[in-house]
Amino acid sequence: METSEISEKRGLLQKAQSVLADVTPTFTNWSKRSGFIRAVILSPCSTSEGDFYYATDAYGLSAREMALLTETKEFWMNTLSKAFEWQCFSRDFNELDKFDGLFEDDIYNSINKIFFLPFKNKEEPLIFVLIELDDDDDINLAPASEAAVMLKNIVEFKNQEKKILAKFDKNIDTGLGISESRLYILSLKVCIENNLAGVEIPSDELKSLVVQSVTEAAQTIVAPLFRAPNCSNTGKNGEVKVVLFAKDEEDEQLLAYHVARTLIGLLGTGATKETLLLSAGLCPNKKGTIDFLCQN
Repeated sequence: METSEISEKRGLLQKAQSVLADVTPTFTNWSKRSGFIRAVILSPCSTSEGDFYYATDAYGLSAREMALLTETKEFWMNTLSKAFEWQCFSRDFNELDKFDGLFEDDIYNSINKIFFLPFKNKEEPLIFVLIELDDDDDINLAPASEAAVMLKNIVEFKNQEKKILAKFDKNIDTGLGISESRLYILSLKVCIENNLAGVEIPSDELKSLVVQSVTEAAQTIVAPLFRAPNCSNTGKNGEVKVVLFAKDEEDEQLLAYHVARTLIGLLGTGATKETLLLSAGLCPNKKGTIDFLCQN
């Protein structure tokens, strides 16, 4: 094959991937659209304490519920078949006992069925989980192959840096026509730590990964409060970076209250007392604003 042909094919592939990234929904939006109530993706990781799976994307779960789903790779490999198909465990058939350590008693006692779908990689697949409680409507499952393709796309494109930067770039250009960038740090560290108290996570390394997943879930929840051209992005150590544009100064106390209220489902009622919105100053230019949003 000629070099020009290879280059052309690569260019077409990159273009196709870019288009696909633009139309791929977030995990939250796809879950809502699919009518799910509680859904989560478990991803593999290797740590000094061994190989584990932990929640990397979640919809409808609390921070504590996300943390409790942390388990060894061995557990999941022994529990699920290697088939890339829907796998269902039901209370009607007494199949839920093996999962009792992954849920708090009130949730576990209300579970009717748990559906699993391994996807993406045969050696270390990601695991999509749907939880159906007694009071939930029956879950309408898409064909396994169709769901797996969508999940793979969601995972591959959710952290595309170019896509994120392009969105920030456009919004900040618009926002700077209104005012300087007003920079804020939403600190959830204390609230997350209090939520995870008592949950046994094998190592600090793994706990940091869980905290990061909870922070990403929080950013997804609060992002609609900061409509364009305002911006938000997940930071590190339980922080969410926020940029606002307004001619008049924000009532920071009122804003913090509204933000905290949206996080009660994820972080409990303590969110209203332990969530901090800290001013990080003003920035007159786009580069400084993007650096603030993207630096961890």
